[in-house]
Amino acid sequence: MASELHLRVVTPDRTVVDRKVAAVSFRGIDGGYGILPLHAPLLTAIAHAGAVRITETDGKQAVMFASEGFAQMQNNVLTLVCEAGEMVTEIDLPRVKAAEAKAREKLANLDKLSEEFIKNEASLRRALMRELLASKNSGAGSLR
Repeated sequence: MASELHLRVVTPDRTVVDRKVAAVSFRGIDGGYGILPLHAPLLTAIAHAGAVRITETDGKQAVMFASEGFAQMQNNVLTLVCEAGEMVTEIDLPRVKAAEAKAREKLANLDKLSEEFIKNEASLRRALMRELLASKNSGAGSLR
């Protein structure tokens, strides 16, 4: 039995992860997924930005941020295709706080039923998730 699977995380800008890992967990549109080597074929949407937890082949844990997209498991390869993704160690906290402030400012002046409000609300959720993950990585926050 294989003790590893191949994880590939791709965004429009770059390939964030492309390596062998022991396990991966993330939230799909219909709930949480825990992917181990030789998992059955799978295709699901990732509806909301969130954490992707990676167990490395040496047992160490890594966390990354991934936004909306989809996940496919086939032939022992898990591919996540996301609008945005980055390892928590790469998150620029001052930039995230600026994005949060900008989104909050825009939301204050928009009609709650407008398409622009919905887009800015999604931007705010992404900024808050990045901030939470970066704070947890620095030891200043808490993730359940």
